Amino acid sequence: MTKFRNEIILYSLIMAAVAEVVSLIVIGPNITFVLGLLIGTAVAIVGFIILVKTGQMLMDDKKKKPVVLGYVLRIFLYGISFLFCIKLSLPCGFGCGCGFITVHAGILFLYGIVYRFIRKKENPLNDWIAGTKEWNDLSVYDDEEDDW
Repeated sequence: MTKFRNEIILYSLIMAAVAEVVSLIVIGPNITFVLGLLIGTAVAIVGFIILVKTGQMLMDDKKKKPVVLGYVLRIFLYGISFLFCIKLSLPCGFGCGCGFITVHAGILFLYGIVYRFIRKKENPLNDWIAGTKEWNDLSVYDDEEDDW
C-alpha cells in the first residue's frame, strides 16, 4: 500500500508542475496562483494520505468511526484552505482549486494512461479480480426471490 500511495503522490506533484506550466502560458507569472496551487496540492495530498490511512484502519479493525472522522477532517481541511486562498485573492483561490484536483489527475494519468498504454503491464488495481470470473459474471448474483 505504501508503494501505491507514494506513486500517486509523485504523479500528483507532476500534475501540479504541469498545471503551473500551463498557468504560465495562460495567465502569465502570478505568485498568488502558485501559492494557491501549492496549498491546494498539499491539502489534497494530506487528504489522500488520510483517506489511505482510514481505509487501512477500516480493513484492519472493521470500525467505521475512523472513516467518518477522516472524512470530516478532510472536508474541514479543504474548506479552510480554500476559504483562506479565496480571501487572499481570486487567482489564489483558483490555484487552490486546481491543486485540489492534482491527486485525481495523477490517479487518472497513472492508472488510465501510464499503466494502460505506456507500461503495457497489468494494472495493480485489477490484481484482485485476476483469477475470478464471478466478479464479471452477473448471473452469479441472480436471485429468484427478488423478482420485482
